[in-house]
Amino acid sequence: MSRWETNLTCLSKVNPPLAARLAELPMGGGAELRPSRQGAPTLVVQGRHLHSAYDPEAEGRAWAAAQECPPEEPVVVFGLGLGYHILALLERGADLWVVEPSAPTARLALETLDLTPLLAGDRLRVEDDYGALPRPAQLLAHTPTRRLFPEKFQRLADYLAGRGPQVPGFLRVLVVGPLYGGSHPLARYCTRGFQRLGLAAEFLDFAPFYPAYGALKAAAPGARQPLISGLLRLLGEALLAKVRDWRPELVFFLAQAPVEGALLRTLKAEGVLTAYWFVEDYQVFPYWRDLAPEVDLFFTLQRGPFLTELARLGARAAFLPLAADPEIYRPLTLSPEEYQQYAASLSFVGAGYPNRREFFQGLLDFDFKIWGSDWENPGPLAPLIQNRGARVTDEEAARIFAASKINLNLHSSPFYSGINPEGDYLNPRVFDLAAAGAFQLVDWRTQLPEFFTPDREVAVFRSLAEARERISHFLAHPEAREEMAARARQRCLAEHTYETRLAQALELLDRHLPGRLPRRPRPPAAREVVRELFPPGHPVRDFAEQAPPGLTLAEVVARIQAGTEPLGEGETLLWLVHEFQEGLARGRF
Repeated sequence: MSRWETNLTCLSKVNPPLAARLAELPMGGGAELRPSRQGAPTLVVQGRHLHSAYDPEAEGRAWAAAQECPPEEPVVVFGLGLGYHILALLERGADLWVVEPSAPTARLALETLDLTPLLAGDRLRVEDDYGALPRPAQLLAHTPTRRLFPEKFQRLADYLAGRGPQVPGFLRVLVVGPLYGGSHPLARYCTRGFQRLGLAAEFLDFAPFYPAYGALKAAAPGARQPLISGLLRLLGEALLAKVRDWRPELVFFLAQAPVEGALLRTLKAEGVLTAYWFVEDYQVFPYWRDLAPEVDLFFTLQRGPFLTELARLGARAAFLPLAADPEIYRPLTLSPEEYQQYAASLSFVGAGYPNRREFFQGLLDFDFKIWGSDWENPGPLAPLIQNRGARVTDEEAARIFAASKINLNLHSSPFYSGINPEGDYLNPRVFDLAAAGAFQLVDWRTQLPEFFTPDREVAVFRSLAEARERISHFLAHPEAREEMAARARQRCLAEHTYETRLAQALELLDRHLPGRLPRRPRPPAAREVVRELFPPGHPVRDFAEQAPPGLTLAEVVARIQAGTEPLGEGETLLWLVHEFQEGLARGRF
């Protein structure tokens, strides 16, 4: 077996998506192997040597010997190169992780040296994948790699130091959601997330049109499709009118938003930046083929073959996982009536996909409640279905999470009965449960270790037998449930809120489309403006001081408008400034 085959086999066991991605890369990719004078290969990238042209092995040992690595502190090295210095550092017993900014270089390394001591622990990350990297950690740089990729080194340094992505200058963002469905609440979360970043964000909500859409679907078959197409064209015209009136720099679409390629091309022709967050499984919903090439950046929950296929279509795409809104999903104190309604040893919230119907029949002997819709003809599960299978609101879901000892999270799958052994993306419930401080038991997903530590922050199962065993175990150990849920919430609030995720989305847009996002200075914070205009004790200042973070000038003016006292000079000035800013935003002044 060749070194490439040995390394790839090892990597496939711990990180299948990365193994598949490297296997699909063409050989070379701008990097070139050359023999050194001592015989061991050296590497040349963009005309620069990444290792000694004389003796790369000796150079690697010398580099490793010069590093100070306390045994109790994790170490992240920026730059794999061919791996000489990494193998030498591993021999010293370092708790080592490696980030290689170039995928072609990573592939050449796997073809050249036996890197299984690094790969076996899933300690290699490629390009901008920082999944499961320890923080804090000591950062070491392979100097030639740092010189080639200074911006990528700085991004990694900021990440390890806990500094979030840099948000571009003040933006207007229009968030467009679907008529209905699971991504509709996500559109609301995104709007709030952009606003928390200090951006002017509005949600174009098409949900009021859903009853009309349902009525048209019930029309005679011959008239149904033309009528639905007419409604979608009308919504497209409404979107276009909103864009021309409000003039956003970015239109951010959620999956299933009523938009077609022609409208996207019109927006692009008018200079509007467009992004689409496809929060669905690409194997189940193929409509992405028509939309992905038409937007400026297409965000996905899946990597591997999906990103490869998008590249073949000529689409610009990036990986962007889901997140949680802690305003909705947070620890709750329930009333006695709420607790009586929602409490259970084991709960599940979600739709009745076939794999769930089959799997849950193996849990009938537990105190088990199932909440959600699409559980028609439930068979043996009928006694477990709550509220006649009604759809669960976000607020109700948070109460169910709080009242349940164990929240079961089985991802849907139309291809497998029970657990999907190839499941990659994480559903929203993984993050929502964590933000709510609720204990969850989730089926194994290949992406999971990037976001939560299995069996430390979330409990995991890979089979029905293991699920049963884990349910019984954790029902008997409430302290373990509480500790695990607390750690998951801490991790989620630090890394997986919509505010953090959308900052990452803006950074990706800026990286893929340099110069397209404006760099205008932000307007002064509303609270600072109020402090300048009003003395302590003034009602407007008291309102501003007591408001939560993220107070906007529009909120202050709305408070003034709602008052009954005559307007003073300060109130009048604020109102005029607000109207002037609104006019500027619309291009009216």
